[in-house]
Amino acid sequence: MTDTLERCRVVWGRTDRIPAPPALRVVTDAVYRPGAGAAPWNLTGPDGELLDGDGGSVAGPTDCADPVPHLYLGALATHYGHFLVGTLGRLWPLLAWRGPPPRLLCHGTGDPAALPFLAPILAGFGLGPDDVVRFHRPTRIPHLVLPAPSVGEQAFVHSVHADLVGAIGRPFWRGAVVDGVTRPVYLSKARLTAGISRLRNEAALEAALARRGVEIVYPETLGLPGLVRLFSERRVVMGTTGSAFHTAAFAAPGRRILGLNWAPHLNANFPLLDVLNGTRGRYYHPVGSESGPDEGFHFGWSVPDPEAVARDLVHRAANFDDLDAIDSRRDAARRRIAHGPLSERIGRWLRRR
Repeated sequence: MTDTLERCRVVWGRTDRIPAPPALRVVTDAVYRPGAGAAPWNLTGPDGELLDGDGGSVAGPTDCADPVPHLYLGALATHYGHFLVGTLGRLWPLLAWRGPPPRLLCHGTGDPAALPFLAPILAGFGLGPDDVVRFHRPTRIPHLVLPAPSVGEQAFVHSVHADLVGAIGRPFWRGAVVDGVTRPVYLSKARLTAGISRLRNEAALEAALARRGVEIVYPETLGLPGLVRLFSERRVVMGTTGSAFHTAAFAAPGRRILGLNWAPHLNANFPLLDVLNGTRGRYYHPVGSESGPDEGFHFGWSVPDPEAVARDLVHRAANFDDLDAIDSRRDAARRRIAHGPLSERIGRWLRRR
């Protein structure tokens, strides 16, 4: 195996694990005010205390919400990955909910019915996209349940978040033969026309992987339940780092992931979510990769040698359970090369100086 792939050892962001549950408040007669023109949106208590949003007008409401519990979700993230590390973290009170089912209060311009992942996530709690409400006029809310989030992007995760994703995902993989399919699968973004990142020469990598027996799958064609089941049934899942990998948190415990990352540093969201059910994510930076602007995406990047990357990925998939030892030896070899005879002579000279 060559030095095509370098293990990502540096994490960008924090990965705080918090055993205690997040804070939870019940507010009587809260007031929600949508943004209008230059006026910001906000959510306040009956005395004007700012609960969320920006400051601004505290004029009296003109409408009154139905007298049923409203669970506050904050901003409705329409991007799958941002939903999982943002909006989802407000749903944890549903795990022990008692009484009438709540309305789910959010703000934003996205249409809940247009989010394909939302219905299966809410279904396990007896709710659906129709239970998500947004107010377009200042509105008094008689009974508001206000949870702090159980996960914070690139920052923290509470233990209860593992219970939340487990409760949502378990029905999707119930009855599956966990690790029953030994053929590796590669999750491709090649058919996406917009998103966060794009591997520009992913088609070449796909072809090289397929020649080596790897199955190519496009996650957007499966839906959330199908993707969770795939993660549970496959022994090894490959792909470029992205939102699809966050799905492993819903799957059977102990998933094996091989991720290609555009940079040597790894976004903290991946280890944050991997820890929830023991996912073993091993993330690598292809040496010599280049990145830059890409239309429709935040950025695009490319690997210098798709054939070599495919070869090394397949080798690592076959030896996944020994990767920590393999990568440690390769890291040590790189350090020896970096501090070879010339470096040692320079070091001795500097010390004498």
